[in-house]
Amino acid sequence: MINPVGIFLLLAGLPAALWPYRLARLGEQVDAIGSTTPLAGVEPADWNVLLTRVIGVGMILVGCLGILGSLAAG
Repeated sequence: MINPVGIFLLLAGLPAALWPYRLARLGEQVDAIGSTTPLAGVEPADWNVLLTRVIGVGMILVGCLGILGSLAAG
């Protein structure tokens, strides 16, 4: 049986790895709710975009290892 946690990590990591700027910007916009800064003027820092991508790639790798491990175990 295929590991459902591996599938979840793979699917959750794909958007973070493919569109890190969009996800980081969404996070910054959520953080800006309630402040006087307009949501359209919020931009993520470069380190935030890089961290989002690194975490996404890590989730993909762990998800693939979990899926392959469950397939190898039979």
